[in-house]
Amino acid sequence: MKKIFLKILKYLSIGTAAIILVSVGIDAADNYDNIPESILGKVIFGKPEGPCPEEMAFIPSENGGFCIDKYENSPNEKCQNKVVTNQSETRSNLDYADCFPVSVKNAEPWRFISQTQAIAACAKAGKRLPTSEEWFVASQGSPDKNTDWDSDDCQVDNNWPNQPGLTGTGEKCVSAFGAFDMIGNVWEWVKGEINNGMLDGRALPESGYIISADSSGLPTEINKEKADENYNEDFFWIKNNEVRGMARGGYWENKSDAGLYSMYLVSPPSFAGTGVGFRCAK
Repeated sequence: MKKIFLKILKYLSIGTAAIILVSVGIDAADNYDNIPESILGKVIFGKPEGPCPEEMAFIPSENGGFCIDKYENSPNEKCQNKVVTNQSETRSNLDYADCFPVSVKNAEPWRFISQTQAIAACAKAGKRLPTSEEWFVASQGSPDKNTDWDSDDCQVDNNWPNQPGLTGTGEKCVSAFGAFDMIGNVWEWVKGEINNGMLDGRALPESGYIISADSSGLPTEINKEKADENYNEDFFWIKNNEVRGMARGGYWENKSDAGLYSMYLVSPPSFAGTGVGFRCAK
């Protein structure tokens, strides 16, 4: 009786193993172009810990959420110009097939890049430029101090060793979702532009201290003389003529004018300067 039981158990084991192997094979075939997502791939590479790649933070939203880079973007190791000093070097980087932006700590932000080029750069990384509202949501929880900035705070008063500083220098300058440097260091391009002071059929206020904003972080009222502590003394810059690109957050010497609500709608989408960088989303 014992021999019969062992024989049955043997056949069952062989049959079960065969079913498992067939299932794994079918799954691998279905995921031939994305092996890490297959059963075999998850055994070999491990199961991802979250909905976003390691270099990105997950931001919950009404539409199910999105991912945004944890750090201001920098050129990857294969880029010809790892520290970009002019727009010509940005063009050279973008023309090189293996060069794309990355989100890493302790790297110099990619500057001298226009809004148009930032869109192209994010596309090369398989990502996109975040919208203004996405950027604003992702920035929530970042300490938006008005005075007494130290080396662990967001850089808005030349308070890091370098200007701009290496990404992630300010350990306290992190949002509730794990995105660093969203206030200060460099302005960050976001997707969208205004035309003659109009955004989606809506007239925007003139430049001034923000005293009211909508749920997307877009200023609705300003005061030309007096800062509002409820909006962290943040400032709104705009030119109400021609087409202007959108940047958010402030840069390394904006002081209290920088912040979650601060926006810079002054330069055309073609502008590439020393104080403007970007990060990507997906």
